[in-house]
Amino acid sequence: MDKKKYAILFYISVNIIIIAVIGLLDPNLKDIGRAFNTLKLHWLAGAAACMLMFWVMDALILRYSLAAIFEPRRFKGCMEVALIGQYYNAVTPFASGGQPAQVYYMSRFGIPAGYSTSALIIKYLVYQVVLSIFCAIAFIFKASLIFSYPFVVVWISLIGFVINAGAVFFIYSLSLNRGFIRKIVLSVLKFFHRVRIVRDLEKWKARMEAAVEDFHRSLCMFRGNYKGMALMAVMTAMQLIFYFSVTFFIYRAFGLKDSAWMDMIFVQSFLYLAVSYFPAPGAMGASEGGFYLFFQRFFPGHLIFVAMLLWRFMTYYLNIIVGGLVILTRSIKDLSRIR
Repeated sequence: MDKKKYAILFYISVNIIIIAVIGLLDPNLKDIGRAFNTLKLHWLAGAAACMLMFWVMDALILRYSLAAIFEPRRFKGCMEVALIGQYYNAVTPFASGGQPAQVYYMSRFGIPAGYSTSALIIKYLVYQVVLSIFCAIAFIFKASLIFSYPFVVVWISLIGFVINAGAVFFIYSLSLNRGFIRKIVLSVLKFFHRVRIVRDLEKWKARMEAAVEDFHRSLCMFRGNYKGMALMAVMTAMQLIFYFSVTFFIYRAFGLKDSAWMDMIFVQSFLYLAVSYFPAPGAMGASEGGFYLFFQRFFPGHLIFVAMLLWRFMTYYLNIIVGGLVILTRSIKDLSRIR
């Protein structure tokens, strides 16, 4: 087993330990059996269906982005790449491993790195813009609900909102400066050449020059495509709604009815912003603690721990399980072809 697999197992183990500690500190742990017995399975199936639709929308958005700047690709391949990205996002700090892994797998499907990188950056920018809009709407229409939380919770979410909006502006500005991107790429290549990771510097320079040109050209192609951007924004909004609705379906699975779906959608968006820049893989620790802080007013004390367990399984561990199975299946197919 290589170091990466050991690291993934370590992160998962730490996350399980964190959940166990939270459970042991919960005075209502003795009621966990009763909480599980009250669950309505059809609502849990609805939560799982929301995650399925979250993946489907992720694949559709990727497919549309690729078609707009390169060429149409089969949905099955885009779904595979989307799930691989979700897996690596879940097991790497800052969710930093998803996009590089997707670029690598798309290159194996015959998509040049410049185009695949552009498609993912466009997808990322639209995602962050839509997420910021969600939070802005929450501030405008649900201010009394948002500011009823402790000040530190609201402050952390606001910091996440500012970082999110700033990242969109920075990446968009960077994408317009082809010369600056070329300098960064060449600097990285020269460093790799010095440490003997890259041997044929000129060969890699030519490759990276072509990739930078593809990258810049494809971004320029999409920049004026307002109809395409609007359609991607709508699809991304649907994707986020499916993801944020998981908590509501878990809420209804306990037979609870008093809280509005829209309130939980907006609160979930703030939880997402608050923990998304936490450096640990899957924002471990912050996600579980954040769920307690944000949703303790929706779930009774004897249900909050079980609700957190179910939410964490649906939104985090399912990504690892399903994405891991896709990667395993792809590896087996590759080995069979070699033989």
